[in-house]
Amino acid sequence: MKKNLSLEIIKDERKKSRIEKISSLIKKAISEVFLTIDINYENGKNIFIMVSHVELSSDGKSAKVFLETLNNISVDYEKINEIIFNNSSRIKKEFSSKIELRYTPRLKFELVRKK
Repeated sequence: MKKNLSLEIIKDERKKSRIEKISSLIKKAISEVFLTIDINYENGKNIFIMVSHVELSSDGKSAKVFLETLNNISVDYEKINEIIFNNSSRIKKEFSSKIELRYTPRLKFELVRKK
């Protein structure tokens, strides 16, 4: 009975480490995409976005990408969310071309608000 319990723990650890590796791969690829794509406000000012962290589902089919802005001056989070939503198809296309996984996860972006 103890052997089965320890075997399950080992399997869970392997699964977690695999998900963590894929999450870091996704984070790296999305970061590269945000470096190559110019995302601007309507007035032409650049928006600097970085990937805070990625939460991958246990099956690896969907990922929630948490983003932060590096702009410190009066950040309009609703406007940035709208800009990211409008550019999401372009971001996802670039992402899928950069990452080599069997299944490309479905991405959902969420902007982290700084206090």
